Amino acid sequence: MVTRSTLFKRASWLRLLAYCGCVAGTPLLLPHAEAKPPQQFEKPRELRASDILPAQLLKGPYHTVNERVTSDGYFNNYRIQSQFGDMTVEGLQLLEIRVGEMTALAELDKLSSTTVFQEAAYKSGKNLVLAPVNLVKKTAQTVSDPKKMADTISAVPEGAEKLFSWAYRQAKGAANAVGDAFSSSDIDSSKKREKKGGDDKAGDVLNKGTKLGLDYIGYTKNQREWFRTLKINPYTTNETLRDEVIRVASIETAVGAAFKVVPSVALLGQLSTFNRWYDRAEKLSLYEDPDVIREKNKGALTTLGVPQDTITRFLDNKAYTPWSRRFITASLSAIGPQVSGHSEFILAACEATNEPTALYFVSVAESLENLHSVLPLKKIVASLYLPAAITSQNSLYVPLPVDYLFWTETVAGIFKDFKARANKEGKISSIDIVVRGQLTPLARQNLEKMGAKVSAGHL
Repeated sequence: MVTRSTLFKRASWLRLLAYCGCVAGTPLLLPHAEAKPPQQFEKPRELRASDILPAQLLKGPYHTVNERVTSDGYFNNYRIQSQFGDMTVEGLQLLEIRVGEMTALAELDKLSSTTVFQEAAYKSGKNLVLAPVNLVKKTAQTVSDPKKMADTISAVPEGAEKLFSWAYRQAKGAANAVGDAFSSSDIDSSKKREKKGGDDKAGDVLNKGTKLGLDYIGYTKNQREWFRTLKINPYTTNETLRDEVIRVASIETAVGAAFKVVPSVALLGQLSTFNRWYDRAEKLSLYEDPDVIREKNKGALTTLGVPQDTITRFLDNKAYTPWSRRFITASLSAIGPQVSGHSEFILAACEATNEPTALYFVSVAESLENLHSVLPLKKIVASLYLPAAITSQNSLYVPLPVDYLFWTETVAGIFKDFKARANKEGKISSIDIVVRGQLTPLARQNLEKMGAKVSAGHL
């Protein structure tokens, strides 16, 4: 017979077992200690070119993009195969530039096989230039030479990864920012590379790319005219293209009037298909002497109230070329001095350490200019470490010109307490985050959780 005393003892024993987590594997739950699920992060994964690229970029008459695409969580890394050599480029903007340059290389290839070119070369005594480009067997030199790197993410030179790592560290060190619970592995690896002085393979290639391409050279007027005719950037890091233009220009200089070849109208249309900056370059007279462009950049930034030491730092940053600097200063000038924050934007832009991140700031400046033309800006904000702007309606506009955004620890760290930090710049009514390419569902979900409106593919 079970007495009341026995039942009481059993019930007390069961309660004790439950409290200790011994009944059916029940975990121990202390009073007032709510279990928080660990935050979920993503590792950048391999993508398919056919899933993310438009048809004209994926394949053309002179190139094919390899189906395998790696990503660092911000920029994609594309392998281009062409008759002029294979190359790896980082970021959609560089891919567009390189594909556009293929047409120029094809024109130079055809030109070097013509009778008029051969006769001109013979008269000038420059027989070495007779070989068509596709027979020279050169590989276009970019900051990502596949012959010098393994086909892995870790071997690809840092693009936006370094920029986002810097923004993460700044956010983490600021008040009300990320706690010490965040410890991103990609940040740690970036610091290790910095301590090593960039002596890994990727660093060597990047340094060489900076030396050969980003540290621009001054071209003669004749050479600049050929770049202009072919609708290409004279400061391109595509060394094969640069060499071929210089060769053709040298022949023309040597023989004078005996050598007159003008690209066809159809060709000019093809050349401008991917070089979306060409029309802008013409309007800004960017085929002038680089020293003239430098003075224009300096004057524009001075008018905007940027301190001289900051201007000098920006103009001397080797990640930029005269073109990319002028695009930025022209966009800021279009926004005008009545909008504050230009100095902060230039300071942030000085953090660019390579061509992809320089193009990142070019895109941000252009997107702010475009927004200002339809919805006036009140303030450019760089205190959030990723340049943004506050509109006249007190909305925060955050352009992210990245190819594919994953929800990494770094991204989470940058956007933690983002609205609270933004409100220090003024009362924010809404946050609009615009991604140029794509983002993962998890990235969208977490950005929307903080109250942001997220759009992709519109920058």
